[in-house]
Formats: sequence, C-alpha cells, structure tokens
Amino acid sequence: MTGFPFEQMTLIGKAVAAIGSPAFPDALRQLCLDVYGFDSLFVSVFSADQPPLQLYSDLDPEATRRTIGPYLGFAYLLDPFYSLYLSDPGDRVASLDDCAPDDFRESEYYRMFYAETGLYDEIVMLVASAGGTAIALSLGQRTVDCRPGPQARAHLDGLLPVVSELCRKHWPQPVAGSAACEPAADMVFATLSQLKVSTREGEIIRLMLKGHSTKSIARILGNSPETVKVHRKRIYSKLKISSQGELFSLLLGGAGG
Repeated sequence: MTGFPFEQMTLIGKAVAAIGSPAFPDALRQLCLDVYGFDSLFVSVFSADQPPLQLYSDLDPEATRRTIGPYLGFAYLLDPFYSLYLSDPGDRVASLDDCAPDDFRESEYYRMFYAETGLYDEIVMLVASAGGTAIALSLGQRTVDCRPGPQARAHLDGLLPVVSELCRKHWPQPVAGSAACEPAADMVFATLSQLKVSTREGEIIRLMLKGHSTKSIARILGNSPETVKVHRKRIYSKLKISSQGELFSLLLGGAGG
C-alpha cells in the first residue's frame, strides 16, 4: 500500500477508534479529504433495486435541498457512479472522468447537479457491502482552488483497503431504501410508456440523459450515427420539445413526482 505521512496515519487511528460511534462519519471525512484534498463528503448506500440511502452528508441545507432530494428520489439513475456500481459492485476508486459518458459535461444532469450547484469535480470510493449493495463515498470539489496534489489519486487508491474495512465494520448491514418504495427505474419506464415512445426510442432517451453523444449511442446500440439522429429528431417531434433540458424535465420531473 502507498505510504502515508504521519498525520494521515494519525487520522486512520482516529477513524478506527471511532468505529461504532456517532463520531465515525466525521473522522472518516477528515481522513478522506485530507488524503485527496477535496472539500466535501457525501456517503450513501447503492442498491440495484432501490433508491440510494443517505448515510452522511456535510453539505449545507441549501445544497441539500437543491441536489440531494432530487438525486435520491430519481436522478441517481443517470449518475455515472451508480451505473459503475451496477456493472461491478466491488471495491474501487473512480473519478468522474473514469466513468462518465463522452458528452456527460454537456448533459442536463451535469448542469443540474454539478454546474449549477458549484460542484466542480467528484471522485468516489465504492465499498462492496452486504446483500450486493455498496457504500459510496463521494468526495467533492466545491472550492475552485481546492485541488488534489500530484500523488493524491495514488494515495486514495492506497487508502481504499483501509476505508473499505472501516466502512464495513461501522456499517455492517446498510439498508438501501425501503421495500415499500416503488423503484425510480420503474417510474421512469412507466413515464416512457405514457409518452408512447418505442422501445428503441426509450433506450436512446436514457442514453441521451446519461450524457452519451450520438456516436456513443450508435456504438452501444449497434446503429449508425445517422440513424440515431433520425430517432432523436423523431423523439423531439413526438414529445413536442426542442432541447435536452425539456426532455429532462418531462421525463425525470414526472418520475420525481
């Protein structure tokens, strides 16, 4: 494992000592942010069939109101880190650039949950947990001058085995969502059905909202870019919209209730 300065070893010791106590999340925050250099932490539980469950947040009330509620309610379906978890729930560190689609920074999701809320960048530590769930530690950059050093990623990768065991000890049985809640994916699919789009058009809509470009969608679906463009034009005409922002509001606004 990559070596750590004495100060960070001290923070690891404090986190170990805080396992099982209310002080643990704050100790974990201090450790992770000190290693990577970002300035916020949001911890949730990912599940394949239920919405995420918040375990910890250091965001202020306004940021929570504008982003966390919509995210936990439905928009997590477009989160590249959630998609990464669905593909492999094992322990890993992933930056936004590691897993986001090619046009993600031009997407409505990025505008709503990053650009408009002052979140400049994000890196996530995924920790495999009970029942196929994963604990997701989202380290965010919310101050433009708060940049990780040249060895920060290597240090965070090296810290992953430690953080994974700490989280599994403190949260041995995280519960992701309520069984009484209708999964947001089902609500999104129901909304697509109500909009009377075809199965292929529904697939294209989901990929568009996730931030895939026309070329990327064509590659995933095995179509030509020209065919995807025709589908996009037909979707916009059928739904009487003219932008991805309107599509985002129409589909996910309805799913969010």
